Amino acid sequence: MTPALASQCRRAAHRHIRPQTDSIWVPEALLATAFERYCVTSRTIARHGSSVPGPMESRKRTGKRRMGEISLGQSHSASPLWGLENLADLTQWQWKPPLSPDARLKQHQVENTQKWSLSRAMRTLLHEPTPELSNITDIGVGPGVTLDAVGEYDMTHTPEIVEQSMPDITWNAQSIPSDVINAGLDLLRQDLSSDITAKSRPNFARFCNGWKDSLSSGLFFGETVCSVLDGIYCGLDMPQLGIAEPVERTVTDKVKLDLLQATVVGLSSHVGHGHSYFDPSAWNRVLQKISELQINSIRIFTETVAHILEYHLDGISAGVQANLRVYLMASGYASKRSSLIRQVAKMAKALRRFDMANHQILQSGTQYVLMHRGSKNLDYNRMRLGWVQLLARLPSIDEDYLAEVCSILEAGKELRPLSNRSICEMYLAKHRSSIKNIDTLHETLQKCRDDSKQFGLFSLTLWRTGQFDHVKGLCMFLDKLGRTQDIMRLAKGLRNLVKNDAVPLASLAIAVRQPTVAIDILSLYERSTADPSGFWETNFSTEALKILARSQIIRQNKILNALRLKRLPKVIRRHRMVTLRQHLRIEILKITKAIMAFAISPNISSRTSFRLIWQCINYLRKCPNTAIPTIALRALLHNVTRDLAEGGPGRTTRLRSFLHVLHRQAGRDKMVQIGLAIKRWREINWRLCREGRMRR
Repeated sequence: MTPALASQCRRAAHRHIRPQTDSIWVPEALLATAFERYCVTSRTIARHGSSVPGPMESRKRTGKRRMGEISLGQSHSASPLWGLENLADLTQWQWKPPLSPDARLKQHQVENTQKWSLSRAMRTLLHEPTPELSNITDIGVGPGVTLDAVGEYDMTHTPEIVEQSMPDITWNAQSIPSDVINAGLDLLRQDLSSDITAKSRPNFARFCNGWKDSLSSGLFFGETVCSVLDGIYCGLDMPQLGIAEPVERTVTDKVKLDLLQATVVGLSSHVGHGHSYFDPSAWNRVLQKISELQINSIRIFTETVAHILEYHLDGISAGVQANLRVYLMASGYASKRSSLIRQVAKMAKALRRFDMANHQILQSGTQYVLMHRGSKNLDYNRMRLGWVQLLARLPSIDEDYLAEVCSILEAGKELRPLSNRSICEMYLAKHRSSIKNIDTLHETLQKCRDDSKQFGLFSLTLWRTGQFDHVKGLCMFLDKLGRTQDIMRLAKGLRNLVKNDAVPLASLAIAVRQPTVAIDILSLYERSTADPSGFWETNFSTEALKILARSQIIRQNKILNALRLKRLPKVIRRHRMVTLRQHLRIEILKITKAIMAFAISPNISSRTSFRLIWQCINYLRKCPNTAIPTIALRALLHNVTRDLAEGGPGRTTRLRSFLHVLHRQAGRDKMVQIGLAIKRWREINWRLCREGRMRR
């Protein structure tokens, strides 16, 4: 036998005959000698790195050693190749992917539940009462009864129903969360083990009452409430729940619903130091559990939010976001539009109490909808509709923010824009408190099948009911959404619908692509119809001309053309005298109101204003037997003294033209009086200007 082979056999024999203990006593002198020898030897080795491998290198070497020696699952080195006897069957080994963090947490909770369930089963076999239920009279079970009689682990036993009033469940200050969890699950098993109590669940109802009273008295709060909810939820999610038949999903949802309702009432009834006590961790956990429900989640969410005071609402943002995401996900899977709108109304009822202005809940909701833009599992358009309809029903959201969100969610070439019906419904929801005949408007939207006609029919219904402000408001909302073409079609449709004296002015606004101005003018005319005197004899016509004069796009000469002024004959015959006098009066009213609009318009320069006013005055001077109205002279005086009001010397040519017209209309005395006043005004301005120059 070679020395190398003998050495290997010796090491193999030593492995098998080595003592069972892993520790021996070594003298200090021997350790010191070994350390000195190691130091002397390590000096002669040239190594440019650390002699101690890192954690990754150690794991790598250990893995190589184990795979080379085929010692799966062993902590020590295996025997040499000739000493292998019971090798692992590698053909039976299968690779399993790692679990996600949520799955590992849930598995850990299930294992913990199974651990204390197993310990309680062992105590039952040994006829030992459980520590959690040692005070058996507190949970309504008679003394001397073991867990075998309760039927927790007997799959075939059906507990008898005692026809008597059972005491309430109470806990004390020494009770821990596991006591509450065990009591709740035990009583639930009793109810579900019998067909008689499976639907009514009287025992679990007593547990909920006791849990509610404990919360209202302040016995449990904070993390204790969270632990109890998690423990009962974990017990309900177990496959068998300790009974013969598996529990249906609807039954567990009803049990969770009863538990959450009792928790909400108990937390809202807790009063400390004379004030309502608010526990943000418990409330957020309750809202989180509500979001996991499959039945009546929006209803109980609304009830929960109603129990929280307004100055505590900011502390439950996390729970609200969880329920909001569940709502948005359900909107994406909604099959009918009518059911989606009903859910929107229910969700808006819960969120109206929140001050959503500049709130993170809005940003998170919008971002969550954008995350599902390219999703193929749900309908993005339905999810977007559910979100924007919800925003439209919140009073703290203004139209600017709503229009911004709509623009963000419909941006992209691959996405369809919001339908016209959806925009009309959003406007109705936003202004539902001020709109009249809202039911008629909803019926109009539902009857119209062509989406391109929704705006026209909706605005026409508003127009016929006299709600002209809302027609203008709809146009402003469309303008914020970037629907300028829809506004133009709407204005043209209204212009073609009505035939009145304001149509030429509205046509002028439409010609320069100012549809909102056209709608304003048409609405002013409709309001003037209540006055029997006529459009031009009311202040609505003055306001219409002011709107046109304030526009920076419309040329002022076109305004005069839109008035359609006609030349009147110098000689009026008798049979046409009445008609011509009435027509002359209307023409004078038109030109006078145009003069007023030009004089006070801030977007017209004084020179252009004087030219337009002078043109109108010349028209009035050519009318037979017509005096220039006083209001027109005042407008001309306002124009010529504008420079004086600004501290200037005034325009001499304009002043002379004004005094000339005043002399012919009001007489010499009035002209001299006003002329002297203008002269003193100019002297004052000149003196102030000279003093200012001298100070410089």
